[in-house]
Amino acid sequence: MSTRKHLFGRMLTLLYALGALSLFLYSYTQVDLGLTLSRATMWQTVQKWFQSIGYFNRPLSTFIYLCILAVFFVLYAVAIHGIGKKKLTGRELLVIIGVVAFITCFSYPAFSYDFFNYLFTAKTILIYHKNPYIVIPLQFSGVEPWLSFMHWTHLPTAYTPLWILVTLLPYMLGFGYFLLTLWSLKIAVAVAYLAAVWAIYMILTRVDGNNAILGVAIFALNPLIIIESLVSGHNDILMMALALWAIVLFQKGQKWTSWFVLSLSVAMKLMTLFLIPAFFTRWNRKVALACMVVGFMVVVSQREVLGWYWVWVVPFVALVPDLWPITIISTGVSLGLLLRYAPFLYLGNWNDPAPFVKTWGTVIPIILSIVIVIVIFLFKKTASFHRSSR
Repeated sequence: MSTRKHLFGRMLTLLYALGALSLFLYSYTQVDLGLTLSRATMWQTVQKWFQSIGYFNRPLSTFIYLCILAVFFVLYAVAIHGIGKKKLTGRELLVIIGVVAFITCFSYPAFSYDFFNYLFTAKTILIYHKNPYIVIPLQFSGVEPWLSFMHWTHLPTAYTPLWILVTLLPYMLGFGYFLLTLWSLKIAVAVAYLAAVWAIYMILTRVDGNNAILGVAIFALNPLIIIESLVSGHNDILMMALALWAIVLFQKGQKWTSWFVLSLSVAMKLMTLFLIPAFFTRWNRKVALACMVVGFMVVVSQREVLGWYWVWVVPFVALVPDLWPITIISTGVSLGLLLRYAPFLYLGNWNDPAPFVKTWGTVIPIILSIVIVIVIFLFKKTASFHRSSR
């Protein structure tokens, strides 16, 4: 039996490594046509081959993306089931997380242009010695090559001073090489992801030790967390890591330090302001989850829903691992939000029918997840009734 358990863990690790490698390779099909990652002739040849799939064979590109999503969601379900059946150990889960983080942190930020704005804000300060809140990227036309692939060049930075401060060191560690600069910041984001994973484990070890490994898997292996944090490199993961460590510190009795770290999280990105009520309930996990769901709903009621917004919620879903209906619905939301990229990958624009497909591609998985919860609930209730009537 022990041999079978080890075989399960090893096979799952191998499959996750192959899935992460596929995602890593696929990300480079989305390199902007105006961007040259390296001057090396061989690299440029490889880059153009990958771009030919992403930009000039869009049906194939979309098919590959959907296959990768399918693989990651199936593996996610298998991993969670394996933990429930004691087939996957904490050490094996840690190896899987490490392998996925290592491979994907070197991927191209395929699904968001925000990452390049992070880098350019740092460049504005370090190279041009300008205030990014005053100048706009377009003011560097004629001297700045990055403008050929950046978006939102007509606006000053929208990022907080603390986040801009964080980006300065990774930019300097790039030593003027674009690809090295990109990877430096991606590695910093991956460190934030691992910090969030460790915080979730520490929190659950204190309040729900039997489900600590399950909670870590619910967060760390969620395909949306992997894609939006490790691939696209959104700064939301650092905001959430700080919020989670605020809970860890509170549990250790360091209330003022906890408050300070929560303040850093808010200073990183304002969304964790919604967690302040949870602080005054001694970080009740269900209250924290409710607070972030409310925050998510407030934001999406005012603007278009974006995939990485769900990064605000998943960590707190992971903190209540015994509430399986919440995990299932969260997984449905994650799938729906990741499917929103498919119409653009296929069409290359957001014109009709992309908005229609995007909307229903989001809604249908969420509805299906709710239906699955209802069916499981009814099945369990019926089974319980039959057992009691015997």
